[in-house]
Amino acid sequence: MRKNCLKYPVEIAGDAFGESPVLADTLKKVTGSDSPRVFLVADINVVQRVEGLGTKIGRYVKTHGIRLVGNPAVLAGGEKIKADELQSAISVMNAMLSAKLGRNDAVLAIGGGTVLDVAGYAAAQVRGGVRLVRIPTTPAAMVDAAFAEYAAVDSVSVKDALRVPSEPAAVVLDPSFAATVLEGVWRGGIGEAIRLAAATDAPLLKRLGGIAPAYRERSEEALVKMLEEVLAARKKHAGTGFAQWAAFRLETMSGYKLPHGYAVGIGMYLDLGYAVERGFMTQGDRDNVVGLLDESRALDGINHSSHLITQPDNLLYGLDAWALSSGSTQIELPAGLGKTTFDAEPDRGAIKKILKEMLSFPAKS
Repeated sequence: MRKNCLKYPVEIAGDAFGESPVLADTLKKVTGSDSPRVFLVADINVVQRVEGLGTKIGRYVKTHGIRLVGNPAVLAGGEKIKADELQSAISVMNAMLSAKLGRNDAVLAIGGGTVLDVAGYAAAQVRGGVRLVRIPTTPAAMVDAAFAEYAAVDSVSVKDALRVPSEPAAVVLDPSFAATVLEGVWRGGIGEAIRLAAATDAPLLKRLGGIAPAYRERSEEALVKMLEEVLAARKKHAGTGFAQWAAFRLETMSGYKLPHGYAVGIGMYLDLGYAVERGFMTQGDRDNVVGLLDESRALDGINHSSHLITQPDNLLYGLDAWALSSGSTQIELPAGLGKTTFDAEPDRGAIKKILKEMLSFPAKS
C-alpha cells in the first residue's frame, strides 16, 4: 500500500473567503509569492446562489495581498460547457492570455466538476501549463473531481473524450458551498464516497454508514465528517475506476440531465449486481453496499431513469467507449468489501440480465 498518495496539499476550510487565511496561504505557497497573481474561474450557479460572494472575494483578496488578474471567467456550469466543441475552454484560455497569466501564476477554479474540468483543461494549455487550485462546490466534486489527475471535455457523444494531464497544485475544500446545491446533487454526492470505499477501504464503508443518516438530512457537519474520512482514505489509496464506465454512459444517454452523483449510484448498483453474477462478490457484501446507497438516497436516480435502463445495447456502448479511453476492455469491480478485481472480458449478457432486474427497483416517495 502506498503511503500519502496525494502529491499536493489538501485543506478543509469552512467559509474559505471569510476570516480563514487557509486559501491565501495556499495560493502564496503554490506560487512562491507573498502577492500571488491569480486568475479566477467561477461557476455562475455558485455566484448566483451564494449571497455576496463577489464582494467577499474582493474583500478577501485585498486583505491578503492577492492580485486578481484580468476579468474572471464565469461559466454556466453543467455538462453543456464540456460538450460545446471546446468553445468554453477556448474562451477561458483567451481570457487567461489576455490577463498575461504566466507559469508562476495560478488559476483558482470554483465550481462543480464540469467547471473544474474546463478550467483545468484551459490551465493545462496556457504557457504549457499554469498552476491550478481547485475549490469544488458540490459534494461529488469534493469527494472525486477535485482529485482528478486529468481535465476532460466531451465530444458530441462521448463523455471525457478529450483529456489532458491536469493534476492540481492544491485543493481547498469549503463545505459551506454545498449548502446551495439542488437536492439530487446533494443526495448523489455521497455515492462517490461509497464507490471509493466499496472498492478500496472496507472500514471506510462502515464509517460512512454511521454518517449516512445525518448526511441524508443535509447536515453540513456530516458532510465535513465525510470529507475528513475520504481525505484520510485518499492519502492511503489510489482512486478507483469502479462503475465509471456505466456512469459516464448514463450521463451521455440522458443528454447530461442525470446528475453525476445519481449516475454513479446507478452504475454502482449495476456493477455490484454484475460482480455477484460473475462470482467476484458475495450477495451479502453486495447488499451491504446497496443498502448504504439506498439509505443515503443516492439511488433515487434509478426511479427516474427507466428510459435509460431499458436501452441495454445503447448503455453497453459505454464498455466500448471505456475500452477506447482506457486502452483495455477490462472493467474494475469489487471483490468483496474494500477489495478490487478486474474482469478482462465483461459478459454483456450478464449485464443485460442485471439491467432487466433493475426495472423492479422499488420507488421512493
